[in-house]
Amino acid sequence: MTKIRYAKGPESYLYDAGDLKTKKKQLLWGDWLRVGDDINADWCEVKWGNGTFAIRKKDCQEERVLEMIFLDVGQGDSCILTTPSVGAKEKIMIIDAGVGGNLKGFLNYRFRDFKKKFSFHAAIITHPDKDHYRGFQEVFENQQVSFEHVYHNGLLERTGNDLLGPEKDGFLTDLRASKILARNLYSNAAVRGGKQYPELIWTALNSDRFGDVSMLSTRHGEKEAGRTWMPGFAPSNGGELTIEVLGPVVETAPNGKAGLRTFGKTMRASAMDAGKTKNGHSVLLRLQYRDFSVLFGGDLNTPAEHFLMRHYGNNGAAPSTQAETVAMIKQARTRFAVDMMKCCHHGSSDVTDEFLEATAPAAYVVSSGDEESYVHPRPDLLGLLGKKGRGDRPLVLCTEILRSTREREDPKLRGKLNKLVARIDKETDPRKKKSLGADRDKILDELFKRNVGVYGAINLRTDGRRAVVAFRREKSRGSKRWFFYEMEKDVNGIFQVGNAGAQ
Repeated sequence: MTKIRYAKGPESYLYDAGDLKTKKKQLLWGDWLRVGDDINADWCEVKWGNGTFAIRKKDCQEERVLEMIFLDVGQGDSCILTTPSVGAKEKIMIIDAGVGGNLKGFLNYRFRDFKKKFSFHAAIITHPDKDHYRGFQEVFENQQVSFEHVYHNGLLERTGNDLLGPEKDGFLTDLRASKILARNLYSNAAVRGGKQYPELIWTALNSDRFGDVSMLSTRHGEKEAGRTWMPGFAPSNGGELTIEVLGPVVETAPNGKAGLRTFGKTMRASAMDAGKTKNGHSVLLRLQYRDFSVLFGGDLNTPAEHFLMRHYGNNGAAPSTQAETVAMIKQARTRFAVDMMKCCHHGSSDVTDEFLEATAPAAYVVSSGDEESYVHPRPDLLGLLGKKGRGDRPLVLCTEILRSTREREDPKLRGKLNKLVARIDKETDPRKKKSLGADRDKILDELFKRNVGVYGAINLRTDGRRAVVAFRREKSRGSKRWFFYEMEKDVNGIFQVGNAGAQ
């Protein structure tokens, strides 16, 4: 009888079922296993793909771990988060989606082209920048896919002179927090215009495959103990996984309405900069699973970080002395200190020392891409992360640096793709053209899986007591395909980066 088990960490191996001395595949902690009959007292069979292998019984565990995949989406962000719950209690969330088709390709690979209908718990769009939301469009249009929640930061873009809505006295107060308010705005086609962000939100608003579409902020969420939590992830829900909402910070504007303050190009600039404002009000989430914590930093910038540090560390006031600055950082650490951080804005150097000192993680994840004009990640930023991170050797993991597209693709697949493209160009029958297009997409997904989907992605697995951060090797060393680092607590109970594994 087949049983569901999980690979024990930090690594384990599948062996040749006919030769228990021959390693065949390296497993990462938490990999899902279909365990079959016993081979003997110490070994059992495992079904993996279309094959049957062997595994030591001591290398299996019943407890599922928390999993995060920081996906390589080129220039942009995307993280797929899977909770450790099993069965109907499992929740899978997608935090941002990049700009291109990498998210779609990865999900098609992961969920077998969605041959069965699948419901995600939430899509979290941290802010309306294309390299964070545009990749959701094709996913939202897939009729096999549904979402219980779509969360955004309340700033719904529109056509006209007021990109983020009317501004007055340094605040934006036209926050479309509920599904009804968002529909009221975007039901006007002229407001949507030809903009891509309204198109995405309008897709979610007009399909019964989507549940709630709402703002997530310090004022819009689940309130408990003076803080705000993602609905369903407050401490009182009974689970060991909590997700606190630290931003955007909603304030009371001078006109008495709830609003988000505007940010200028610099701290002293009085005129609103739309880019700085929508980035600076990214949805900020602090996840805690038992003892391990992660911060999702969106696209924060210098003005926003100054504001957040003062808000959480000094009752909104700017420190006037070095002593006050030190005290502010110490107080802000009670909310921002984490073990791992999704770095803000793809490795931009538009950051503050104070914010990095408040977070001080042992590991950073930087999501950036090739062929972009921003020079991300900035070299000085990488140096700063190493300086401000926890421990002597904090990890700085970058999707762009870790990615390695194969020098030679499968020539048979590439040849088949070229022939299909030529046939599609010549085909005049719409039905045949559509069928050929579907075949082409399958090959593209396979090439995607081999060249980009498996390389550059950064995996986090944790049971909340220790953690493994792993990525694929450019070239396997025998059966070893993963390179990983362990993170364990020191004598003071603080997570530190250990030695690299599977060298």
